[in-house]
Amino acid sequence: LITLHQRKFEKLTNVKKSMLEKMFPQNGSSYPKIRFKGFTDPWEQRKFSDVVATRRGLTYKPSDIRKNGVRVLRSSNIAEDSFVLSDEDVFVVREAVNIDCVRANDILITAANGSSRLVGKHTIISGIPEESAVHGGFMLLGTTKEPHFVNASMGSSWYRRFIELFVAGGNGAIGNLNKNDLDNQDIAIPSEKEQKKIGSFFRQLDNLITLHQRELEKLQNIKKSMLEKMFV
Repeated sequence: LITLHQRKFEKLTNVKKSMLEKMFPQNGSSYPKIRFKGFTDPWEQRKFSDVVATRRGLTYKPSDIRKNGVRVLRSSNIAEDSFVLSDEDVFVVREAVNIDCVRANDILITAANGSSRLVGKHTIISGIPEESAVHGGFMLLGTTKEPHFVNASMGSSWYRRFIELFVAGGNGAIGNLNKNDLDNQDIAIPSEKEQKKIGSFFRQLDNLITLHQRELEKLQNIKKSMLEKMFV
């Protein structure tokens, strides 16, 4: 069972990687290699800021931290492109919050991290109550009309090139993604109808990947527990 879910997880991950290359235009082209039936118009080049409104996160003091309060979303809330909540999450008093709370379908982006390879990772926020969380000072938040399309686009080649060129770090320095640099990047955009189709496709694919990943982790934990209990 573990091997079965491992193989399915790896297969779906490879399918996603391939589709991210083929369903988004490459090397300045206005046309992707693969499209849904009925779509033939060229994609338009737009600035990221024309499509996504980004904003910086909350800066807070150690004295603001409480056991309960407003959750502060950090890099640890992004796991393999999926959104997760953790027992290790930080909470602050509501009086310390001077920015808008995050909403479902906002895109959470790691803007700074001691490990530069984690800078730029992103996911769509889901499954949290309204007015219950903000994003931390080392994060960016993106709000857009078609979040699943944009989040998928950020898995394609233009975003990888941006991270490689603009994110500094290494040798002990904190990797940093500048909001203005991201806002000024060019992003290829099709019609709104095509954006919805692409976004829906990758949303379903991500759900399948997460399903097999969770089942895999569950089975691995069962095996670990049984190895302890079934031997003297």
